[in-house]
Amino acid sequence: MIDYDLLILSPNEFENISRDLLQCFLGTYIESFATGRDGGIDLRSSTDDSKKIIIQAKRYKDLTSLLSNLRLEAKKVADLGPSRYILTTSVALTPSNKETILNLFSPFILDTTDIFGKNDLNNLLGQYEDVERKYYKLWLSSTNTLQRILHSKIYNQSAFELEEIHAQVQLYVQNDSFHEALKILRENRYVIVSGIPGIGKTTLSRILVLYLLADEFQEFIFLNNSIDDGYQFFMDGKKQIFFFDDFLGKNFFESRNLPREDNKIVKFIEKIKRSPDKLLIFSTREYILNQAKYAFEAFRINNIEIAKCVLDLSSYTNIIKAQIIYNHLFFAEVPMEHLTNLCANKNYWKLISHPNFNPRIIETVVNQKVWLTCDAKDFSKILVGYFDNPESVWLYAFENSLDRFSQYALLILLTMGTPVLLEDWEYAVKEFFSVNGYKFTTNFDSFVFSKSIRELENTFIRTQKDSYSKIAIEYQNPSIQDFLINYIKGKNDIIGTLLETAVFSTQFLRIFTTDNILNESTKRKVFLDPSLVDVAIDRIYSIIGKLRSSQLYRAVSSRANEEFWWSGDNNFIFKFLNNVRKEFGAVSTKTDSLVYQEFNARIDSLSNDSSEQRAYIDLLSNLELQRLTFTEDQVFDNFMDAFTWVDDIIQFGELQKVFPKKFDEVTKEPDFVSMIQDVVTRGIEEVDDSELASLKEQIELIEAKFTVSFREEVGDLTLKELEYEKYLESLDLTAIRAPSWASKEKTDEEETIRQIFQSLVS
Repeated sequence: MIDYDLLILSPNEFENISRDLLQCFLGTYIESFATGRDGGIDLRSSTDDSKKIIIQAKRYKDLTSLLSNLRLEAKKVADLGPSRYILTTSVALTPSNKETILNLFSPFILDTTDIFGKNDLNNLLGQYEDVERKYYKLWLSSTNTLQRILHSKIYNQSAFELEEIHAQVQLYVQNDSFHEALKILRENRYVIVSGIPGIGKTTLSRILVLYLLADEFQEFIFLNNSIDDGYQFFMDGKKQIFFFDDFLGKNFFESRNLPREDNKIVKFIEKIKRSPDKLLIFSTREYILNQAKYAFEAFRINNIEIAKCVLDLSSYTNIIKAQIIYNHLFFAEVPMEHLTNLCANKNYWKLISHPNFNPRIIETVVNQKVWLTCDAKDFSKILVGYFDNPESVWLYAFENSLDRFSQYALLILLTMGTPVLLEDWEYAVKEFFSVNGYKFTTNFDSFVFSKSIRELENTFIRTQKDSYSKIAIEYQNPSIQDFLINYIKGKNDIIGTLLETAVFSTQFLRIFTTDNILNESTKRKVFLDPSLVDVAIDRIYSIIGKLRSSQLYRAVSSRANEEFWWSGDNNFIFKFLNNVRKEFGAVSTKTDSLVYQEFNARIDSLSNDSSEQRAYIDLLSNLELQRLTFTEDQVFDNFMDAFTWVDDIIQFGELQKVFPKKFDEVTKEPDFVSMIQDVVTRGIEEVDDSELASLKEQIELIEAKFTVSFREEVGDLTLKELEYEKYLESLDLTAIRAPSWASKEKTDEEETIRQIFQSLVS
């Protein structure tokens, strides 16, 4: 038998589910009332005045609290004199408990069968599936649902994400945004959940994933850094859900590292729309989405916003806000005396009605367990203070709860970016304190670092292990990074100290800019004046031979289906030099000599990494060729030695802009034409059906660029593409069963909210 924890429902939700279950069980219509002082009536059913049935729904944590309340209710019920009184409660009841309640309400409770405890309500939920499905939050949190999902296939970082999803179900407040997003998803096969930071975009997206996995979908793929994982794990004939969290976030706008990502995203959306057994969920901050529309042509042309669901705080009713606060405090097990202070004089209204209301502030307060460091009498005042100044949530914790070692460890993490391997972070922190330890009377050792990890974990950072017990570090939530960036702005002493001890390429460029014009991009960056740029260049000069990348990705072994952290960017030097040139070149004269010196030293060591090749060409296109020590033959041989995929040939075509004469000479040679034909033939042999259109487009570009013809091959690809489209059309659309909408009239919200918070201290 199912065994739902009914306490996951708010008092108002519990009353509604009681009504819906009893309507089915009794086979009669049950009236709902505007919530207020009910005089002993929550629900009512009657055929005439002589047969009046009164129903009350009592959501309590334990029997003691329930009986205490029922003794007060007994007189009200006696005054009303109903022909029948029915009670529902979230408390599990024994036969003896029911007899006690029966005697308390005699003669109005006719029999113990009119007393519905937790087990009875679960029994009814098992009989009335429509009611069960309607309260999706209830069954999404159940053990049965969890077991079904655990038997689904999950790939790469998706297992990490599922852990987060299960942790958030109990905190989620059911509201209309779920139905709106699900409707958009059904109609378009993808949805973009957007809104301001902290409003609950990721939470809503995660609940959608859980709902669909529990209902009918088989596989879940979480996309973290790039849409490439979507292409990798896309499988025909499988019911798959793809979720790309913050898809226009920190990684996307480092566009140097994600070339043509906008086109890839648009093409993947089109691929999903053609696939009846696939769904795609994006989440993004609204201001970043607006910025992306102007920065990336592919988004404007294809109007990807057509499937956007915007979460707007103005659409959150006061009751929903109250339930959000209630859920976080209830499941955090805040001490009773602190909750009593919040409820006294309706102090909770100062939070609900606050102009800075944001679920993330509440989440942060709970994660930091602020009640452990404040008197109960000050609890509500401190909560209001965090709402008055949201940044103070992190500022207070950063400046008052952390020692100097942990503070600088966090700032070093800021320059590196997340996720990052624990061992890489430790290496960077060790380098910092080996140079600056005397300033802080703190030397590095592994014991101090481990202590710092424990201090920061679950407040500022979280640690995650892969299948091989390799540990990576991430922020608890994105607002921490925003806070740290704002914290060090203008603090040139701190910035200089961080640059003087940097050991990873990301530490010089990730959060820093030389653009002092305030706009959407630069407000999330730290400005470097010319003197600080010189500090950065001097440091790069001194460690260029030992420079490493801290870029980290989650990946999966297709053979063993094991997840692992992959620090994949071993080939980064040309990208790094090109980015240094772009960012620092106009500010520091030292940049010029650094780039020429290091490019000359490595000009003959090009890898087959496509982003490195693009950076290499960009450098050749923008530097003075007479200052470089190379031969044109070297450059062309380097590129042709790396020919593996059709993409490589298209990339090679960019050399025409730099060396037009040599390009014409090389591309007309029979050996070159034969090489291209071999690569194209291999691409056609290995292409997946879902990639036929993309490959055909690439081959047509090659035909236009080089003196080659693939008319027959393109014709064959066109026929295969038509066959694949017919196959897709032959499949039935996967129906997504959406729960019915709960009818909910406008109620006396003040009394509803009073009851919500009263149940915290009952």
